[in-house]
Amino acid sequence: MYITTALKHNEKLVEEAKTISLDLDALYIDREDKPIEVMIEELGDDIFVVGKKKLFYYSIHSTEPFFFHPNSAMFRFKRLQKDGYDPFIEVSQLQEGMSLLDCTLGLGSDAIIAQSVVGSSGKVAGIEGSRSIAYIVKEGLKHWDSGNNLFNQAMRSVQVIHGNHFEVLRRLEDASYDVVYFDPMFEADLETSQGLTPLKSLALYQPITVETIKEAKRVARQRVVFKDHWKSDRFAKFGFDVIKRRTSKFHFGYYDINSQMNK
Repeated sequence: MYITTALKHNEKLVEEAKTISLDLDALYIDREDKPIEVMIEELGDDIFVVGKKKLFYYSIHSTEPFFFHPNSAMFRFKRLQKDGYDPFIEVSQLQEGMSLLDCTLGLGSDAIIAQSVVGSSGKVAGIEGSRSIAYIVKEGLKHWDSGNNLFNQAMRSVQVIHGNHFEVLRRLEDASYDVVYFDPMFEADLETSQGLTPLKSLALYQPITVETIKEAKRVARQRVVFKDHWKSDRFAKFGFDVIKRRTSKFHFGYYDINSQMNK
């Protein structure tokens, strides 16, 4: 991967790009007024572009660049503010002051919604396996301006962790988070959401194993929540109760820590 600047740039942006190249252990190259498509063809590799307000990732395997945007989170946030309802929040049973670990962060939509509910006294962290996605999403959460102060505050408060979710879970103490969450439906999501299409070439498809769920159950104080296709056999495989949604291709499963302990 190479790092460069947008076509319109100054010395400050060049220095920023060089700093990012060190952060990502990638090589900085001068833009030289070349189109990105030409640079990709010449270099035969992905290019990370530093703009004045956005970071872009151009992959040799995609015709569209990846950049941070809240995706569906803003719509969900407005609905939650108006109606007090979001299916993810309902199954997670999140309330103000609670904590959630999102093991499949992506663009962070679920993490943003969770943070808006738990508030400043709560905590939301998200794990992202791809270093590039993690970096872009982390910076995007810091700087994206939605025009809504409460939404912005939620974005700024989400903690981004780069790593393998199994390894991160293994390092955490027992009952570290109230809720541990997985949404591994990347490929199906990509087919139904144009906003997620550029993720396909960058995403790391880490399998959700029985061992991973075992660690999640150890780390969670209250619930482990799992989103999957309605035909999936993983709900039964992992021992989750299922909340079926008639109008959706995806269902939520959950493992309630307290009820299982009382059995």
